[in-house]
Amino acid sequence: MRSTFALLLVSLLFLVGCSREPAGEVSSSQTFIFARGSDAQKLDPADVDDGESVNTLTQICEGLVRFKSGTLEIEPWLAESYSISDDGLVYSFDIRKGVRFHDGTPLDAKAAAYSFLRQMDEDHPAHLPEAAFAYWSYLYQDIQDVVAVEPMRLEIRLYRPNAAMLRSLAIFPAWLISPKAYETYGTEMQRHPVGTGPYRFVEWRPNEAILLERNPDYWGEAPAFERLVMKVVPDNTTRLLQLKSGAAHGMDGLQPAEVAALRTDPAVTVYEDAGLNVGYLAFNLETPRVAIPEVRKAISLAIDRERFATVALEGAGRPASFPIPQGFLGYPDFEDASIFDLVQARELIAPHLGLFAERPLEIIVMNAPRPYLPDPVTAATFLQGQLEALGIPAKVTVLDFKTQLDRLRNGDFEAGMIGWVGDNGDTDNFLSVFFGSWSAVKGAATNYSFYRNERMDTLLLEARQEIDPERRATLYRDALRLWHRDLPILPLCHGDNIVVLRSEFTGFALQKIGDLRLSEVRRRRDPAPDLKE
Repeated sequence: MRSTFALLLVSLLFLVGCSREPAGEVSSSQTFIFARGSDAQKLDPADVDDGESVNTLTQICEGLVRFKSGTLEIEPWLAESYSISDDGLVYSFDIRKGVRFHDGTPLDAKAAAYSFLRQMDEDHPAHLPEAAFAYWSYLYQDIQDVVAVEPMRLEIRLYRPNAAMLRSLAIFPAWLISPKAYETYGTEMQRHPVGTGPYRFVEWRPNEAILLERNPDYWGEAPAFERLVMKVVPDNTTRLLQLKSGAAHGMDGLQPAEVAALRTDPAVTVYEDAGLNVGYLAFNLETPRVAIPEVRKAISLAIDRERFATVALEGAGRPASFPIPQGFLGYPDFEDASIFDLVQARELIAPHLGLFAERPLEIIVMNAPRPYLPDPVTAATFLQGQLEALGIPAKVTVLDFKTQLDRLRNGDFEAGMIGWVGDNGDTDNFLSVFFGSWSAVKGAATNYSFYRNERMDTLLLEARQEIDPERRATLYRDALRLWHRDLPILPLCHGDNIVVLRSEFTGFALQKIGDLRLSEVRRRRDPAPDLKE
């Protein structure tokens, strides 16, 4: 079977690359092809933090709970039901009966516990030494134990209450993989995911495509397509041409100018909504020049966010004043943090310009489109001009996305343009990611500035444990005042979440947290398949 699909993948890759082929001849009607700007990094839900990996795993793996489609409301998933103790310390899940992993292993409470225990127990065989398990250190650090109290009943026990825990259990680091994955694949399990989802993994050709096939034993509604191809097409123009020709059926990473033209094109359907994301400039505070508070403040004042958003997003988003999306719990009620004042900026930077005389400020940026920066290089070039107007010579270094992330995580940069797509719709998932000292561990950092402040840590931890929304919001406002004083990162913009499908497909819905649920896509003429007896 795998050999057959490997040959099929080669054929599909050849066909979808031939844009001169008529759309109807490009691929089987049983194959859906989604084109994206870059490849996945890993396929281990416990050890990824990039959107392309997550979007692949969305088709393969599932968790105990999830967000109801199109909302931030939690609903049961692999758990038939759940409850939380009055003191907020015990989360109980009744495991759904009749579910099997793709390798045939039955899902029960013990099998569900495996995916948590391998992250929290350093002596667990599947706690891979090369894995960072970065999310465990800040989203799940309050978990004390995970116990199968009955064959089909799982308890997750906490050290202390965590107001964001249920939402955190709805996202990818809490998705379940087969307890036999390590036994079967060893360290290669990170490239051979075994979940319970609607599609199962078949083949991965790096920087070309990942091929999935329909799970014939899926417990839920079966996908309409036998095969799903997650195809890598780095060039935006090529990706769009393939969509228009029918060589691809869906895509993301569009340029805003392209979206404007597609809105009136009857051949495609544009799905767009405000994204839970922020694009920002990170300063490595372990480097001497940008460690100077006045330098960071001057750069902040010299950036015209309105113009930046116009250049970077062209109407498909908005400027960012704070490092959380508008409407999030604790969104500040104090003055706008994105004031543009070039006169004041020049006064602040004047005593420090000599530091940049011999070596320009290097801004590293990825070449892959992201929801918060659909054209990162153009955005970085605009920012370079803003810095030079301030008097700071700057250069832009363009990197592939993997190299960019590696350099950021390891502190191998001075300034970097990057962003964050919210995982669980909670303020903690932004502020702890950016500013928690526990997120500043080299090699696995998401706090790319390596900003460490005891008061910030205290505020974030207190807010995480606070159940009362008003008191929690006050703590986050205090944390944002501290950020505003220190400016380890400069928020730039919030991009819209945009996906485009050819109009002959239906059933797709944008998700608030940005994950792609492609198993719900169908051809308009196709009835829903019934694969169950």
